[in-house]
Amino acid sequence: MAEHQAEIIKLQKDVETIRDNHLAHMAQDIDELKLGLKDNRSFFIDRLDKIDTKIFWIMGFTVTTLVTVLVSVIGSM
Repeated sequence: MAEHQAEIIKLQKDVETIRDNHLAHMAQDIDELKLGLKDNRSFFIDRLDKIDTKIFWIMGFTVTTLVTVLVSVIGSM
C-alpha cells in the first residue's frame, strides 16, 4: 500500500511539473507563432498590394497602346 502511495505522489508531482512548466511553455510558443503569422500576413498583404498596383499600370499601358494602334489604323483608312 505504501508503495502505491509513493507512486501516486510521484505521478502527481510529474503531472504538476508537466502542467506548470511544459504547458506554459507551449502556450507561450503558440502566442509567439500567432504574432509571427500576423507579421507574415501583413508582409504578404503589402507585397500583394504592390503587385496589384504594378498589374494595374501594365494593363493601363497595354490598353493605351491598343487604343493608339487602333486609332492610327482607323485614321489611316
